[in-house]
This record gives sequence, C-alpha cells and structure tokens, in this order.
Amino acid sequence: MNESQSTAAVIGGSVSGLAAATGLNQLPAIASVTVYERQEYDEKRVDCGEAINDATLVPLEKTPENGFVNDVDGFQLRIYTGTDRPPEAPPLATSNLRCDPGYICERDVVERQWADRLASRGVEFRTGRSVSPDEYADIVETYDYVVDASGQPSLTLKSKGKTRDYTGDMVALNATVEGDFSAYVNRPRIFFEGYVGYAWAFPKSERHANVGIGWAGDQRPDDYVAALEAAAERNGFPIPDRDRVNIYTIPKGPSLDPASAYYPEENVFLVGDAAGIANRYQGEGICQGIRSASLLTDLIRAGNESAYPRALHELMQSEYRLAHLMRGAWVEHENPELLAAVAEALDGLTIDDITRRPATVIRRVVRRPTIAARLLSDGGMIRRLYDSYTDSWEYASESGI
Repeated sequence: MNESQSTAAVIGGSVSGLAAATGLNQLPAIASVTVYERQEYDEKRVDCGEAINDATLVPLEKTPENGFVNDVDGFQLRIYTGTDRPPEAPPLATSNLRCDPGYICERDVVERQWADRLASRGVEFRTGRSVSPDEYADIVETYDYVVDASGQPSLTLKSKGKTRDYTGDMVALNATVEGDFSAYVNRPRIFFEGYVGYAWAFPKSERHANVGIGWAGDQRPDDYVAALEAAAERNGFPIPDRDRVNIYTIPKGPSLDPASAYYPEENVFLVGDAAGIANRYQGEGICQGIRSASLLTDLIRAGNESAYPRALHELMQSEYRLAHLMRGAWVEHENPELLAAVAEALDGLTIDDITRRPATVIRRVVRRPTIAARLLSDGGMIRRLYDSYTDSWEYASESGI
C-alpha cells in the first residue's frame, strides 16, 4: 500500500456487505478490504430471501453449485377472499408476472461461494464473532472507509443511540420443506389472502421449497407459527416443522432519513437493511441491498461519495412510491375483489415493473377505467397518490428530500 491508497472495512457479510466488498475491492484507490461477519460461512446462515428477482446483480455463475438452484420463469399471484376459506376454494384471480433473471436460491450457498470468490481476490474475512461496541469504535477509527451492512438496527445506529429511527413493520416466517412442487416449480406462487402481507411457496426443485408468510400493518396473528401452519393447509404446501421455522423483521422502507445513511465525519456509510432499504409492499430486500452497495462504490470511484444520501433516495424513490400506492390498494379499501381486479390488470408485467416502475403500473390500471375509478373513490387513496408524487410521506416531509 502506498500513502495515496485507502483502507476499507465492511461490517456484515451477507449480500449487501458482499456487494460492497466486491465494489471496493475493484477500486485502485483502495489498498485493502476487510469484511467482519458474525457467522461462519460454512454453517447454515440464512433461510430467508431465497428468491432473487435479478440474479444478474450477483457476480457468480448461475449454477446449482453456486446456490442458484431454480431458474424461474416468473411468479404467480393468487388473490383470495381471506383466510377463512376451505383449501379447495378457487382464487378470485391469478396473475402471472415475468421474471427472466429470477432464481430461487440456496442463499447460504450463494453467500459462501461469493465470499470464497472475494477471499481468492484478496479480501480479508474475519468471521465467527460479533463486533462489539468497542470494536466498532476501533474499526471506525482505523479504516478510511467503513460500510455498515450489519442489518437493522445497525451497529452505527446503536453506537449513536438512534435505534428508534428504525421502523421495521414487516414480520415474516419461513422454512424449507419437502413435498411435491412439480406443478409450479417454474412459476412460484404468492398468496394474497385479505391482510397486508402474503404467503408464498418458492420451489427450489420439484421436491423442496422455501415457504413462508409475512404481515405488515396492524392485523397480526396471536400465534405466528400457528398462522404459518394454517396458511400451509389453506394453500396446499407442506406444514413446516416448528423447530425449522425462522422469524425475522424487515425494514418497511424508507425507514431512515437519508442523513442517517452517511456520517461524513467518520466516513461511515449504511447500505441494505442497515439503511432501511426494502420494498415496503412485498418485503424484497436482496436486490435493493446490492444496488445500494453498488451505488456507493460507484460514487467512491468517482470521488463523489458525499452525494450518497441523495443518490440513494433517488435510486429508491420510484420503488417507495409504487409500494406506497400498491399497499394502499388494500389498506384503504380492504376489498379482495378490487385487489383481484388490480392483479388481473398487472398480468404479464415483470417483477421489475411492479416494484420499480410506477408509470407502467398506473398505465395498466387506467386502461380499465372502472378499476381506476374504484381505487380513487377513497380519500385515503387520493392522499396516497398525492403523497407519493410530492414525496410528502415518512421522513421526506421533514428532510426536504
């Protein structure tokens, strides 16, 4: 290392941290990159987020050996009247969404292979132990760049006593199960059942799948695991063993003011879940986390890292906007038939369309004037539309961004 080069640390070695380490390791101005990860990569690490909607963001060959076990054509949305129905009840509507770069993965394998690739290219990994508050302070003092990818609430927020800024409001349970998934192995299913959230069955092969259920808003079950078991019975996938069920909280996005994503006096940057990055409508966070890390390293390459908070907001703005509107289609109306009509209007679009392109979704809906009129018949939905296009919701009204 010469005097003009810098050092970088990444705290957290899941997908967002690995993406940050990948970008930093490619910068000539960065002499060394060290990743701190509390778990070992050869242990079972995660069983969530195993659908990667844009696998091109992961710099690995898309093979089963690298964890990419099912190259899916897309996803099928199934809309039901509610949870109080017999298993044989047909859906009100189905909608097939395309996802050409999508895979169902063994995420722990993906992360292990990605970390091995980085290690072979000179990135140092310190694994198997959590970073303590004192160690966090030492890392910030020692390295020229620190990327916090530690999840939520992040180590940075904890160190600053700002954990109440975290506003995770999505709770999800999932597990891997064995069964017969041959009927929809190429088009995994998502079940909307009359609450803010959904259940899913994402086959990794014809014989095993990641299954789960998630909730947002105020309608939560008293017994989360029992609710997952009931969803399995209703929707025809195997009931997971209780000791194999994982539970976790997802940032609702946007959950942090952009000013909390970068601390210039310490050169600390937050990416992924640590920065509150997640899709508020469907909970996806893998691609969002990778994009935030790639954005940051591109800005560092250009010598413009101070622009990261605003650039991050601009990167996520369309996604936040659309999630706010899509969530409102249920929250403001609580009408399964209307949600079914909206889903049918979206048939044939891509996952990227319905998560990141509000104009595309709105054009589809307005082609059906009756649906558009029903959506806008509620004052709450009109308010959401106004808020979405003036950025006057959540932190934006206070920060001016």
